[in-house]
Amino acid sequence: MKLPLALAVLGLACSAAPALAQEDTETEVPGGGGLSISGEANLLSDFRFRGISRSDRDLAAQGALTVSTPGGFYVGGRATSLRDTGGLGVAQLDLYAGYSADLGLGTSVDAGLMYFYFPDGEGEADYFEPYASISHQLGPVQGTLGAKYAWEQDALGGEDLLYLFGELEAGIPLTPVTITAQAGRQDAGSFGDYWTWSLGGRAALGPFQAGLRYVDTDLANVRNAEAGLVLSLGIRF
Repeated sequence: MKLPLALAVLGLACSAAPALAQEDTETEVPGGGGLSISGEANLLSDFRFRGISRSDRDLAAQGALTVSTPGGFYVGGRATSLRDTGGLGVAQLDLYAGYSADLGLGTSVDAGLMYFYFPDGEGEADYFEPYASISHQLGPVQGTLGAKYAWEQDALGGEDLLYLFGELEAGIPLTPVTITAQAGRQDAGSFGDYWTWSLGGRAALGPFQAGLRYVDTDLANVRNAEAGLVLSLGIRF
């Protein structure tokens, strides 16, 4: 069985991953009525978006901040530096709002709306993308099944996009190490239909974390879609 299909089956067979709003560390806002803030800052050896490098296979800086309510609603944003490939400019801002809920027995759901904003992108580059996922946890294993759909918008060239994905995480007992596997299928878009997948792990020591992933796609002769290793170093708060 080819690697992308194998990882897809692996990801689809086990479902559960933390929702966007669920970080390992959260800080309650004093006098904020139960509001909490979580965030992270990372240095990446390469910024991959659905398997394709948007930093021209070079270093990228990334930061994120999320504000959550006790009822499960959240808003936030993530900023990543780019290398001005594909007319997207030098920065990508992912602004999101959504709702997550625990259904019990280790199952949870998450849904929301993402807005991809490119401050100095050429022409119409910004677009909206709703997302939804269902998650489950069984012991140290977490996985998720999800979908992201963008309707026809100017930035997408009049096409609609569908991204289906599966993720799997397994913490190694008595260690700070977590093994991760991901697979996704992008339908339509600039590169047509293609698979992307990754396999790696991360280690956490208090608020500090380091990760290493192998990332690849089944795209042939596409610049910045070649297989590669992505190293990340960061801090969560």
